[in-house]
Amino acid sequence: MYALARTYQPYLPRIAAVLAGLCALSVFLYGALLLETVAHAAARQSAQSKINSLDLALGGLESKYLADTQAITPQQAVALGFVPAQSITTVAASAPFEPLSLR
Repeated sequence: MYALARTYQPYLPRIAAVLAGLCALSVFLYGALLLETVAHAAARQSAQSKINSLDLALGGLESKYLADTQAITPQQAVALGFVPAQSITTVAASAPFEPLSLR
């Protein structure tokens, strides 16, 4: 056993330095990843608040659109310049379409 300890004795300072370096690198990476996690959580919270405000604005626009479409009458449409169609034709595609491809 003493011979085994004497064999590895010259490498002990290097091994200790490598282990200390690995520990320092681990602590640094842990701190960096922790800060990155906090930054992502803050950005997510900010994005969620923006989504909520846009959702409220969209709800207001939808209610305004519904109110405007229910308020219009055929008489108002004629007064604004809309006229009934003279002839109505139906258009149908007979050939199948080609889907888009990346080739």
